Amino acid sequence: MRVSARLRRRFHRTARLLSVRRSEPGSLPALQVAGVLVFAYIDADSSAVRVSVDLDTAHRALLRPDRSVPLEITVQGSRVFRE
Repeated sequence: MRVSARLRRRFHRTARLLSVRRSEPGSLPALQVAGVLVFAYIDADSSAVRVSVDLDTAHRALLRPDRSVPLEITVQGSRVFRE
C-alpha cells in the first residue's frame, strides 16, 4: 500500500524527538515517525553507534497485507537494507 503525499507530510510534521528521561534509568533517545520508534545510541558493550527500529506501533497506513512494515535503511546515502 502506498502512503499518500498528504499523509506522509502529516507523519513528518508530527514526528517527535523523545529524549532520555532522567527518572527512567536505561531509557534511550528516539525519534517517533508514524508510530515507528527509531533509537540511536552508543552501545555500552561495543561503544558502537547502534540504531534500533521498533515497528510494533507503526501506523496502520504503513502496514502491508501480511501486517509487516516496509523498511529501508541507508548509511551515508547507500542502501544497506530493504524489505
